[in-house]
Amino acid sequence: MYCLDTDIIIDILRGEKEIVSKLNALLINHEIFTTPINLCELFKGAYLSLKTDKEIASINQLIENINVLEFNNEIYHEFGKEFSKLKKLGKITQEFDLIIACFSKVNNLILVTRNKKHFENISIKIDVW
Repeated sequence: MYCLDTDIIIDILRGEKEIVSKLNALLINHEIFTTPINLCELFKGAYLSLKTDKEIASINQLIENINVLEFNNEIYHEFGKEFSKLKKLGKITQEFDLIIACFSKVNNLILVTRNKKHFENISIKIDVW
């Protein structure tokens, strides 16, 4: 099972052939997820866009076709533990990225991203496209 990061979803929405092809291959045998944080980032971009209505329609269509994870107590605790660990190591990452990573970790998902550096200090499975 896989969790799509915002950068990958943006590529899918833009119709980037290589990314869409990889996604279609995954969909044959795997469930695909994303997080509420990723959706917040997507809608932020849509409302800043000159083509707001088109962008929102694309995001809504995407939401109908993938699973959106939900916050729960395990996510909250994992975020606190990971943040504390990273702070003690002096390797703080952006909090939104850490929350996304916690969703992947708690749900035992592989995070699909182009931003390996954002997640390299967090113990999760990553697939870089």
